[in-house]
Amino acid sequence: MGINYFNRDDRDLKFVLFEYLEIDKLLTYEAYKDFSTEDFSMIIDEALKVCRDVLGPTMQDGDREGCTYKEGEVKVPESFHQCWKVMAENGWIGNSNNPEFGGQGLPAVVSGLLAELFTGANLAFMTYPGLAVGNGRLIENFGADEDKALFVEKMYTGVWGGTMCLTEPDAGSDVGSVRTKAVPDSGDPRVYKIEGTKQFITCGEQDITENIIHLVLARIEGALEGTKGISLFIVPKIWVNPDGSLGESNDVYCGGIEHKMGIHGSSTCTLNFGENGNCRGILLGEPNSGMAKMFQMMNEARIGCGIQALGLTASAYDTARQYAKERIQGPLFTNRDGGRVPIIQHEDVRRMLMNLKSGTEAMRAMIGKLLYFIDMAQFDPDDNAREQAEQRIELLTPLIKAYPSDFGYLLIRDAIQVLGGVGFCSEFPVEQYARDIKIVSIWEGTSYIQSLDLVGRKIGAKGGSVFRDWVQEIMTFTGDLKEDEDFSADSKLLFKAAQATGEFAMKYMQYFQEGRLSLIPLSSTRFLECFAETAMAHIMLEQGLVAREKLSGVEAGSADGIFYRGKIETVKFFCRNILPNVFARHTSFQQEDTSAIDIPEQAF
Repeated sequence: MGINYFNRDDRDLKFVLFEYLEIDKLLTYEAYKDFSTEDFSMIIDEALKVCRDVLGPTMQDGDREGCTYKEGEVKVPESFHQCWKVMAENGWIGNSNNPEFGGQGLPAVVSGLLAELFTGANLAFMTYPGLAVGNGRLIENFGADEDKALFVEKMYTGVWGGTMCLTEPDAGSDVGSVRTKAVPDSGDPRVYKIEGTKQFITCGEQDITENIIHLVLARIEGALEGTKGISLFIVPKIWVNPDGSLGESNDVYCGGIEHKMGIHGSSTCTLNFGENGNCRGILLGEPNSGMAKMFQMMNEARIGCGIQALGLTASAYDTARQYAKERIQGPLFTNRDGGRVPIIQHEDVRRMLMNLKSGTEAMRAMIGKLLYFIDMAQFDPDDNAREQAEQRIELLTPLIKAYPSDFGYLLIRDAIQVLGGVGFCSEFPVEQYARDIKIVSIWEGTSYIQSLDLVGRKIGAKGGSVFRDWVQEIMTFTGDLKEDEDFSADSKLLFKAAQATGEFAMKYMQYFQEGRLSLIPLSSTRFLECFAETAMAHIMLEQGLVAREKLSGVEAGSADGIFYRGKIETVKFFCRNILPNVFARHTSFQQEDTSAIDIPEQAF
């Protein structure tokens, strides 16, 4: 194993979980009644040890060794085998999954914040367990009893891996164009012969687990064109007999792996199904319902993308702040005749570190709140509370998927800049964080696709009432703070940002009515960014109020006192330095500029 660069301070994570969110309420739910906050704190501490001692030291090794391909077989970095062993044996792989099938049953909010730590330690490795449990959950929710018995526990406990197989050479985001076909097989009416090629399949082939369970979108012969005619199939790499034992090879062949910018330790494969006519798949649920089912896994993966981006950005911040405290360089701008000082004392370095700190903490809080809503939507005994939580999940998911992946990339740029020349060198990990995070904005639908989902489906939900309620909540919140001695200036900025974000939505309704449709895709990603920054500023101000209250009860110079004071200043920085980006985008939006489509194509 190599050098461990994982150096996470978990204080803010525990602040989100134990002080900002109402975690005690979750402990009243039947599903979580056997847990305590002490249990969660201990679990976080243990996860940090795994990150430092097991996952972190393999991150650079995995990047440099990468995956190798030969004659249909893929070998992952050698050290990943030990990572998998530790994660599987200690229950980390299925930590939030159903205990009936070998999971640990942790709340989604705890599991999600653990995932921030794990992905921040080694994103490439974490793609393997992440897909396995996502597959298992889909089979648990939609599979027949025999499917659950055969597959779910083996995936939750790390015996078998998994993939989601959507993309094809001629069908990327346009999933409805898939050509992989399914033909009824003789005998069992649920078993079909599968034939086709899938591309860019993450973890599609590996040598960590004895079997890989692929979830494959295919079209049954004679089915409708488009997404309405797509079905979902369980396609094991090695066929699983009714008694759970492994049978013969299932005619799934890896045709090669991609050579990528980042996540070198994660295999990205081309998979050929049924080249010899012997690939079998088990229909999962009803025919022609594949896309509806796959959306469950896709939405989980979209939230997972936000968590992955957060994990890498937080690790970049950890590296930058540690380096800035140790690197001695030059006198201060305000004291040119003074001696050389640690660069953390230089104003511009502090600005970049505050970009990283405030951006990371805002993303963590927004993601934490969404994960909390997931627990509420699933287990709250009140029907109305569950419905409201589900509505917020739907509204926030596109933001969680798109914004952290794009903003995190920019923040890691700042981390590289803080390190200067060594930031550009592979001796330090920040250049790898930059390469690894870029895929997150592409996985599970680009930021543009998320913005269209937000405009086309989410802000109009329930006649637009869900979005309007969110705006009104901010208006009420900022009204209560407009004379606040600490946050009045910030609340006024948030009020204006919510107004601007709301104007995007109102204008889109006008554009639909007037047939000026091109103005929507020209600005929808900027709308998503405005929405996300406004939501995060709201959450950050809520955190600032909590921190102020806590600060009044501790010694100012204590560790807690310094943390709470730092939180208050971080909240102000976000509202005064990052939130104003909303106003620049809004000004651009008001121009209704169409030059990008007016320019002759030949001029590009």
